Amino acid sequence: MINNKKLLIISTDIGNIKIVDDKRVYMPSDDSFLIIKAMLILKDKGYSFNRIIDIGTGSGILSVAAQRIFNPRILISTDISPYAVVDAKKTMEEEGVSSLVIRCNGTSCLKGKYDLSIVNPPYLPSNDKIKRDSWIIKTWQEGRNHKKVCIASTISENILILRSSLSRFDQNKCLKRFNYNRIKLIEENTFMERLEVNFWSKI
Repeated sequence: MINNKKLLIISTDIGNIKIVDDKRVYMPSDDSFLIIKAMLILKDKGYSFNRIIDIGTGSGILSVAAQRIFNPRILISTDISPYAVVDAKKTMEEEGVSSLVIRCNGTSCLKGKYDLSIVNPPYLPSNDKIKRDSWIIKTWQEGRNHKKVCIASTISENILILRSSLSRFDQNKCLKRFNYNRIKLIEENTFMERLEVNFWSKI
């Protein structure tokens, strides 16, 4: 328990990760696990990154994975949700990860250039009207949110981003406009969608 919040133990390809159980924050799912696999592929290919940003960190699981896999000198986790920021901080503390967790709209609070942006964007279409306190809906509802995090990710020279067949947003158009070149790392079919993780680098 952390401050009366229950911990969940999540099994991943890099071992167990403890996160805070909170219904107001997106819980890791197939998309999260596929991004972790993609990080391992990059590591196997010889990539290393010293300055990493996890945009829309949620529970913080991808930041923990980035720390374990790449051991960056600087790791920053951002999220617009106040609940996600609190939970991610607790996850980092529990896992012994030195990440700066900031409440921030994308990367608007950051300056400078980074080596890698990690993004699991909101990609599900929905007609739900978002209320001010409906943070969980914002974590998965596409709307304009997908475009916002896509543009925010261009603060880095490289971008690791998930794409779903359910999405209506054109990630390719978004990132090619900023002169990035795509490499598809991994693809997986689930019962309801096709997921892929792409690695984009500056041309």
